[in-house]
Amino acid sequence: MTVIQTIVSAVSALCGGFVGGCVVAFRLGRWRQQVEDHLALLKTRLNKGDRAVDSVPVLATRVDLVLDELRAIKTELRHDRRHFVSHEECNRRHQANAQHRRDPQ
Repeated sequence: MTVIQTIVSAVSALCGGFVGGCVVAFRLGRWRQQVEDHLALLKTRLNKGDRAVDSVPVLATRVDLVLDELRAIKTELRHDRRHFVSHEECNRRHQANAQHRRDPQ
């Protein structure tokens, strides 16, 4: 009886290993096929051209133009700020004008 049990165990182990190997091979093959299909799709899109990818240089140029315009505005504001007076100076001038109106000489 032990010889028959040994043979049945060996055949069972071989069948289980074969079935397990087939399942793993099938899953790996399916995964590999999905990866290859995705790569093929990306290559097709790249060869065909993609509007989103093609518009990147245009968007970069527009951003550069906006940044240049902001820099120009900042420079103009700095230039105009030179003509501003402080709050204290403004109050002093108002007081001087008010005194001049009261006491015209």
